[in-house]
Amino acid sequence: EDRSCERQIPPVTVTLPEATYPHIRDHAADAIRAGQPDVLHIAREEAEENRAASLRGVPTRKGYDRDEYPPAMSDEGGRGASVRYVLPRENRSAGATMGRQLRIYCDGQAFVIGGN
Repeated sequence: EDRSCERQIPPVTVTLPEATYPHIRDHAADAIRAGQPDVLHIAREEAEENRAASLRGVPTRKGYDRDEYPPAMSDEGGRGASVRYVLPRENRSAGATMGRQLRIYCDGQAFVIGGN
């Protein structure tokens, strides 16, 4: 087992404050209400393949990023993910924030997106 990362039970909470990430948080909440999982698992090596699968058939839109829920870096991401157009600054900042908070955890670590 890789000792350079941590595992924690129960799931860790990735804090994405509503005031800073309103569209990302709304998207996650709407996707969960529509049946997407709320508990996710880190799967960094799947991110590129999951992103391609989740965004396939969703055209780019000038001035927007395509946000996926579940995120591409989660085992639950990929085909069938909810995709929503959001402002690039919010999407990229949320992704960086999530990456920083999950950096110390091993692949397979359960997490949820929350915050106030």
